[in-house]
Amino acid sequence: MGIEKYKGRVALVTGASAGIGAAIVQALLKHGLTVVGMARRVEKVKELAIKDAPGKLHAIAGDVSDESSILTAFKWIKDNLGGVDILINNAGVFPNTSLTGGKTEDWKSILDVNVLGLSICTREAVQDMLSRGVEDSFIIHINRKFLQD
Repeated sequence: MGIEKYKGRVALVTGASAGIGAAIVQALLKHGLTVVGMARRVEKVKELAIKDAPGKLHAIAGDVSDESSILTAFKWIKDNLGGVDILINNAGVFPNTSLTGGKTEDWKSILDVNVLGLSICTREAVQDMLSRGVEDSFIIHINRKFLQD
């Protein structure tokens, strides 16, 4: 059995406004999941709604580099949808930088989003899943590697 067993369940997708995140949101909607698309550009997430799809989309403005933004999103999900069953950590930043010539603010951004944000989202999802006794939930971390010349 595949994703069909999660029909009606809640999936949180970070970095949902474009690219891989947007494609995941739409695929989950087509399979009947309740999808919370979280991104800084919430208007782009709202555009992902699919008419007559069996799933329901909730677009939430959020920035995974900001812990309070993450906590607010998880609280909204718990209060309004009961909690997260699936977390897809897709948000990421990839400045064109190098170890020897990079700017410190670029590295801080990478750590804040790609490491700390992912970790905070994971912690909040796992605590929520455990507190509700959900045993068939899961988390996916999406990683991209960009090579420089």
